[in-house]
Amino acid sequence: MTIAILPVFLCATTNQQQLVCPEVQVWQCSSTCCNTRQGINSLANSESRLKTTEPKFSVHFNGLSLLARKFISGRDGWSQKPGFCADFCLSNPEFFRETGFLAQDSRLSLVSHSERPFPSPHPPVSASPYLFLERRQLIALPDYYHRDWQPPSPSLPTTPPPAIPFQEHVATAEKPSLPPPIAIQKPVQQVSPPQPARQIAPPAAPPVADDPPRLTTDADRIAARRAWQYFDRNWNAQTGFVNSVENYPWTTWWDQGSAILGMHAAHQLGLIKTEEFNNKINRLLQTLERLPLPATGLPNKAYSTNTAQMMRLDNTPDPRGTSGWSALDMARFLIGLRVLRSHYPQFQERCDQIVAKWNLSQLVKDGWLQGGITGSNGRIRLVQEGRFGYEQYAAYSLKLWNIEAVNALNNPPVRTIQIDGIELQIDRRNLSNSGASNYLTSDPYLLWGLELGWNDSIKPHVLNIFKLQAKRFETTGILTAVNEDSIARPPYFLYYSVYANGQSWMPINIEGRTFPHLRFLSTKAAFAWAALMPNEPYAKKLRESVQNLAAPHRGYLAGRYENPRLGVNNAIDVNTNAVVLESLLYQARGGRSLVF
Repeated sequence: MTIAILPVFLCATTNQQQLVCPEVQVWQCSSTCCNTRQGINSLANSESRLKTTEPKFSVHFNGLSLLARKFISGRDGWSQKPGFCADFCLSNPEFFRETGFLAQDSRLSLVSHSERPFPSPHPPVSASPYLFLERRQLIALPDYYHRDWQPPSPSLPTTPPPAIPFQEHVATAEKPSLPPPIAIQKPVQQVSPPQPARQIAPPAAPPVADDPPRLTTDADRIAARRAWQYFDRNWNAQTGFVNSVENYPWTTWWDQGSAILGMHAAHQLGLIKTEEFNNKINRLLQTLERLPLPATGLPNKAYSTNTAQMMRLDNTPDPRGTSGWSALDMARFLIGLRVLRSHYPQFQERCDQIVAKWNLSQLVKDGWLQGGITGSNGRIRLVQEGRFGYEQYAAYSLKLWNIEAVNALNNPPVRTIQIDGIELQIDRRNLSNSGASNYLTSDPYLLWGLELGWNDSIKPHVLNIFKLQAKRFETTGILTAVNEDSIARPPYFLYYSVYANGQSWMPINIEGRTFPHLRFLSTKAAFAWAALMPNEPYAKKLRESVQNLAAPHRGYLAGRYENPRLGVNNAIDVNTNAVVLESLLYQARGGRSLVF
C-alpha cells in the first residue's frame, strides 16, 4: 500500500472510466440493541427498522472497502447549477508524472473531489481536462488494485442459528464458587418515592498540564477530523445530547458518556474552539438540570435526543420511566461528568449539583453493582449487573464519586482458562448458570486503559487478551480486533468475544445466540489498541487497516467483516467515533489517562 499526501484535482473527461464498482444501496440500522454489556437477563424486543441512505459506491482496496458518497444536484449527470458533485475517476498517471504532480516512481492514482460545478452541463469531447485545485487529503491506493474487479454476492445462511432458550433471571441458590446473589424483591404494586440522595463529594481533581496536547502526524489529524464529523452531524441543539446511532434521535447514558468524552477530546485536540465547546456543554448541563426522572430517583435507561423525554428501549415513549436503570451505563456517564469537573472548573459546581439530585446509592447493593429492569408485570425489579471486565471498569468509575462496590472490585468470581496456550481470566457467571453471558471482549479493558489507566493487577490479563488476538492473526492471517459493536444488519448489535459461554472467537447477541458468519474487525478497538500499545507492530497494523474506513462527512464506520464477501460494517455510531477521538487524545498526551 502506497500512501502519500497529494493535491487533489477534479478531472473531467467524457471518456474517463470510473474508479468505482457498480452502485449498491447501503442500508443503515436506525435502531439500537439495548441492555447491552450489562450482564442482565432483560432484552427489549425492539422493532428494529431499516432506513435507506443515499447511494454509495464501494471502492475495494485489496480486500478493504472504502465508502464514497456521490452527491448530485437533483439529477444524474452534470450539474447546471452550483452544487456538490463528487466522483471517483482513474487519472492518467503519465500525464500527472509529466506535470510533476506525481513522482516518477509513484504507483498512485488520483482521487477527484470538488465542490465546484463544471462550467458547462456537457464538457466537450475535444476539450482538455478541467483541473481545479481544491485541497489536500490523504490518498491510499493499493499496489495491486484491479479496476474491473466486482465483489461477489454475499452468501449467508438462510436459516438463522437455533435460538438459545431464554428464561427470566432468578437468583440461583448460593454456591461456594459464586458471590452471594442480590436478593430479587417480589414485584411490588407501587414504586416507593425516592429517598433523598446523599451528598456526593468527589475527590479533588489532580492538576492538569498547561501545555495543550497536539497531534503530530497527518494521519492522526485526518483521523481526528473524520471522527468529529459524526458529532458535528448528530449533536442536537435542543438538548445537547448526541444521537447514539447516526440520524436516530435516541440514546442511553453509556452513549452520552461517550459523547462527553468525544467532545472533550475534540476540544483538547483543537478541533473545535473553546466557545463552541462551552456552548455544547452548557446546553447539555441545562438539559440535565431539568431532566425528567422516574420515581426511582435515577435517570431512566433511555431518552429522546430531541426532547429529553424518557423513552423505552424500543424508542417508544416511557412517561412513567418504567424501563429501569443500568449501573454500567450510569458509571460510564459519570466518567464523562468527572472529566468535565476535573478539566473545566467552570462546570464543576453544576456537575456536582446534577449528580446530587440522583439517588446513586441504588447503583450498589451489598458491594455488587445493581441494575433495575422491567419485570414480567411491568414493575421494576433489582438484579446484580455486570460481568468480569465491564463490572470492574464501572466499579472504578463509581469509586471516583465515592461510591464503593467493594465486592465487584475485590471479589470477582473468576477462573483461569487457556486458549492457544495463553492464560485468561473469565467470569464463572455465564448464560447457563446466571442467565447472562460472560463476554470476554476488548471494550471494557480498552476504555479502562484510556480513561482510568490499568492497575498492576489487571494489566497482565489485558496484555494476554491482546497477545491472543495477535496470535490468531499469525496463525490464520485474519486481522483480529474483537469488540462489542453496532452492525448494519440483524441482529444490529453483537459482542465479538475472545471467549463467551464456553466458546472462543464467537460473536453473540444479548440473548446468547451465536452468529459465526458475522465475525468482524472493530474500528474503535484498532484505534484504541494502537494508542495503548504504541510499540507493538500488530497494534500498528490494526490502526493502518482502519485509517481510511470512514464515510465522507459522516465519521468512522464501525468496522469490516472478517468474511471479505460481506465487506465493511456500515454502522456509524457515537461510540466508535468517540473512542477514535479518545485514543488520539490519549496518544497526544503521551499515554496519560483522560480522567487525570
